[in-house]
Amino acid sequence: MRRAVEFFVDRTMYGDGYTPPRGVYGDLDRAVRTDLLFHYSTPVCAQRWLDVCEDPAYGHRALLDGVSEVMPGVAEAVRADSGDRRRLTLLSLGPGDGSVDERMLLGLAATLEPVSYVGLDFSFELLRRAIHRLVRTPGLPAGLALTAVCGDFTGLGSLPVRAADADAVRLFALTGFTFGNYDEGALLRSIGALMSEGDYLFLDARLHSFGPLPADRGPLGLGRGGPLASYDLETVRRFVFGPVEVATTATASDVEFGFEPGRRVTAVPHALNLVIYCAGLDTTSRLTGERIRRGRLDLAVTTSYHLPALASWLAESGLAPVWAQQSGDVAFFLLRR
Repeated sequence: MRRAVEFFVDRTMYGDGYTPPRGVYGDLDRAVRTDLLFHYSTPVCAQRWLDVCEDPAYGHRALLDGVSEVMPGVAEAVRADSGDRRRLTLLSLGPGDGSVDERMLLGLAATLEPVSYVGLDFSFELLRRAIHRLVRTPGLPAGLALTAVCGDFTGLGSLPVRAADADAVRLFALTGFTFGNYDEGALLRSIGALMSEGDYLFLDARLHSFGPLPADRGPLGLGRGGPLASYDLETVRRFVFGPVEVATTATASDVEFGFEPGRRVTAVPHALNLVIYCAGLDTTSRLTGERIRRGRLDLAVTTSYHLPALASWLAESGLAPVWAQQSGDVAFFLLRR
């Protein structure tokens, strides 16, 4: 069975923020953003991310299993907190390959009645992949309405689609550790602008095992058992280098990679940023022919958290905590506006 799909392109893709390809990929410092804005766009970058998801060492499979494990608790919490309402719309902020949303919908459907799904993603390629998966997923409600919105969810301001069922509970989902790629406060403010009173937000976050971090941070011993375990991988190096590969003639094998712990891109106490950078870049711009040299180029930032500090910070974020659970080194939270 194939479900009907509506596909929209939001004005964030063609409005005032639009820039011709040379404006982005002809300017390396604009194309390479540590919040990963352009890391999923173009066929090259999208495939690099799909390769990461398929890498057993990265932990995507463990995340999927964790989502399946916690969905019954999420569904019961939504039902109880919303006054026994059962009809539900899932709004996914960055579906990726769609596998997490697939697990969420299947898990929620055991207790609730998903009536519609909205996927919002800046990457047209990954949005197509996610919808392709959900159209063909067995076990989902036959009448589930699928809507895809290509746009930057951090800049939408309001949802560009009307609710398929005004009486349904709305559950926003921010998964795949996306929470740790941004300034957390600014990100939640952007998401809050999309939410109405009574809407829910489900998010995940990767945890570190260092406990409360001292003010000076000190040596953290970035060994294979620490924060590097899921990131010092060939697939991850190729992924974070993706925008450079699109913008220049360089490949990931042409540079050296490094990892730097810090706290410069987080608002959460005791959180740990891991900056992934490359060194020794000497290449040529594909679009302008300009020679490009960088001694160091920061490629990506990911963040892991101390669970008690993150829970306390979220409780003060303006969203009300409803439910939380830890599964391995991942924390899951359900919040209500």
